[in-house]
Amino acid sequence: MVGRKRTVERRKNKRYKAVEGAYAAISPKSRKLGQIIDISMGGLCFKYIDTSNTDEKDDQLPEETVFLSSMGYYVGDLPFKIVDDYEVTNTPSFSSMKVRKRHVQFKDLSFKQLFDLDYYLRNNVTEQVENPPQQYQS
Repeated sequence: MVGRKRTVERRKNKRYKAVEGAYAAISPKSRKLGQIIDISMGGLCFKYIDTSNTDEKDDQLPEETVFLSSMGYYVGDLPFKIVDDYEVTNTPSFSSMKVRKRHVQFKDLSFKQLFDLDYYLRNNVTEQVENPPQQYQS
């Protein structure tokens, strides 16, 4: 095990793989929309295509809430804080578009938001994620 760090899972909630067709969108006027990779009652990770342009001022808009959607299910206005956002470089691509991953932590959820999120999770996940994300392993 030379060169390997042991990682400690610090999340409080169990993470689950999202079903195909589960999407997250950042608001209010962000163009960050992408497929949910994993989700828990505490936050989620999703991948999206980076459409930002350094000359555009829209990228400076505040990102305050996230919306979740899949076939027949919707949860809106979940406040969050960004935990990490990075470019995915290990996926082959025939396009010049950049794919990014964003990890967010939900914060200050109301009782209704918690209830809606719990219902969304019960109907839009496949299996529990056991290993920490690859980026946190060395």
